[in-house]
Amino acid sequence: MDTASLKLFRAVARTGSVVAAAEQVHSVPSNISARVRKLEDELGIALFLREPRGMRMTPAGELLLDYSERILALTDEARTALRESAGDGGVLRLGSMETTAAVRLPPLLVAFNHVKPKVRLSLNTGVSEDQIQALLNRQIDLAFVGGPVRHERLVGGPVFVENLVLAAPLGTRSVEDTNTKAMLVFRAGCAYRARTEAWLRTRGEPPRNIMEFGTLDGLLGCVAAGMGVTLLPRSIVERPQHAGQIVALEIPDGRVETWMVQHKDAVDTAAMRAFKALLAQGVALAAE
Repeated sequence: MDTASLKLFRAVARTGSVVAAAEQVHSVPSNISARVRKLEDELGIALFLREPRGMRMTPAGELLLDYSERILALTDEARTALRESAGDGGVLRLGSMETTAAVRLPPLLVAFNHVKPKVRLSLNTGVSEDQIQALLNRQIDLAFVGGPVRHERLVGGPVFVENLVLAAPLGTRSVEDTNTKAMLVFRAGCAYRARTEAWLRTRGEPPRNIMEFGTLDGLLGCVAAGMGVTLLPRSIVERPQHAGQIVALEIPDGRVETWMVQHKDAVDTAAMRAFKALLAQGVALAAE
């Protein structure tokens, strides 16, 4: 049971399909099927149920997936630690909500690059639920998501406090003036979308037209064009590029937390420790 076989098994488990797994790992389906069969023969137990529309894990497969994630994560961590010890810098994989990446992270990333210029840094942006899943799958090391986060396999805490406001087209005078406007939101899994839906429920409003967006710039551009309104942090809405286009209207209890979380079994690398130290020093607060 080598790491190569575990990677192929994990790909099938995650995608639920040999064909999809082959595309993910740049192999051919016949090779994937053969390696999975060999792994099952070696272990003496079925890992998947072969169904017309894909592969479904057996209880044994689910158990092995958990161990595979841990084994492969430790392998990656060992490789990173060795690169760091050899002076290559290592790797730091970050995940973040788009709003946090746009306002809070740039000064932090600049400072980190100055302190650790040899570290290969990657930043994946998306909704909070996707970032949490990426952590659970050990695809990223640290994630900035809407809090609070309660999960038995994750640890973390608040690092930023945001003040949510209602972003509306220029000329809007009050929240009540927007009652007939469409509500513009990110796709499901976004912490701010969940907060928006809760806010609408507390106001007892009739259903609004909901328009879903995939990017922050697209959403704010449509607010400026008068298509609707949205709940976002004040630090986003009041950026200089939106002056003269969007107004920020106060809402009750608009305080929200951004948490930084990681997998509880992750071993902090030198890069992770350096990043956390900069965050603790308040470098990211320069965005305010």
